[in-house]
Amino acid sequence: MKYLIWSELNKNHILFLSYFILAIIKELDKHYLISTKDIVGTFNKYYIYTSSDFLSIIPFIIIKIRSRSAKKNKYGFASTFLIKKGIKELDDPNNIGYTYSHNNIKNKGKKLCRKIKLLIIICIFDFLGIYSNVIYNLIVETNNLKFKKSGLNSGILFNIFSKYVLSIFILHSSVYKHHYFSLGINLIFLVGLVVYDILGRNDNLYFFYAIMKIISIIFYSFEDVIAKKLLSFESISPYIFLLYRGIIVNLFAILFSIAFIFVELPDENGNKSCVFNRFWKIYENKLNIFLYIIMFLGQYFVNLNVFFIVDKFSPLHFAIACILENIGSLIISIIYGNTELPEFFIKLALYIVLIFAGLVFIEFIILNFWGFQKYTKLFLQKEANEDIQQTNFRNNSEDDVSSESQIEMINNEHSIYQINKSDLIEKRESTLTE
Repeated sequence: MKYLIWSELNKNHILFLSYFILAIIKELDKHYLISTKDIVGTFNKYYIYTSSDFLSIIPFIIIKIRSRSAKKNKYGFASTFLIKKGIKELDDPNNIGYTYSHNNIKNKGKKLCRKIKLLIIICIFDFLGIYSNVIYNLIVETNNLKFKKSGLNSGILFNIFSKYVLSIFILHSSVYKHHYFSLGINLIFLVGLVVYDILGRNDNLYFFYAIMKIISIIFYSFEDVIAKKLLSFESISPYIFLLYRGIIVNLFAILFSIAFIFVELPDENGNKSCVFNRFWKIYENKLNIFLYIIMFLGQYFVNLNVFFIVDKFSPLHFAIACILENIGSLIISIIYGNTELPEFFIKLALYIVLIFAGLVFIEFIILNFWGFQKYTKLFLQKEANEDIQQTNFRNNSEDDVSSESQIEMINNEHSIYQINKSDLIEKRESTLTE
């Protein structure tokens, strides 16, 4: 008996590989950037993150052109006449189809309002997730607070856990035995990593940094889970979603930034001035221009990849992709000597265990023992197929029995006919002899 059963791969799983590659490129790009200690670097980075969504205008235009050409090829020039005729019939209250058309338009209006509502909520969470980091950096750097920023090791588990919990409550995902097993593994490691993060850190500023990071992670998790409703249940393309998100989030960013036109912030030397007059510092080095263009393009493709994973799979699958991203960052850090070898292997082992637990949760790996497999999609499908086969077999058996009974009835009738025929012959012979 196989104790571990693997689900079959399909073409959509290449999204995880592409996300891993993009994460490595993004990390390498960050490594070679020549950063400034001025707060202007924070503004510049997050403006690039939010404005990269505008690249979706290119696929958006292509989709529109293709859809129009497809309609023309399908309906031809007669479509214009039919549309005009349909509008006239719709305006006629005596038309039989008026009520149906009116209700159809009303339902479309409700769907559109629901889509807009979900989109605005998603954009609010995305804006809060991004610009909570900006606010944190503003507080730290304007007050000249310094501390060693070590990575939040428990951050990945807060990411996984928040997506698990929100998927259960918002998407109404069912939870079974194998889900509890996966959550139990994550909970054990979460407690251990939180203790590790706190251990030996008496710096209050670090705790403020950790809390900010956790809040930002939760905001992003809300965004991913609600985006699943918009992309899958409301049938929105990731391209169109990113374009609209770019418009709305950048409007929020402009409103947020207006206040800083009138507020003077200190630079790395303590000289106060308007932050927008100091952007030249970032691009003083010509290499940075190229690297920020790479960041702009890379961020767009990362975002697109994220929401394709959310759309084709689920936010929980994206949590697995986030672990792959951390593995990519870990590989880069060991190459450039930012991580010691023992720490590298400890973190790598941790990520492998977390990936295993995540794959159990999303049922890519099925534990075929102790009843963990009972409520997985694969085994439920198997039971359904067996029920269908039994039903078909039962129906075929009943058909065979009924056909046999019909044959027997025909034979009986034939035998009765033969008996009656022989009786008639005997009677006829007896009358003739008489």
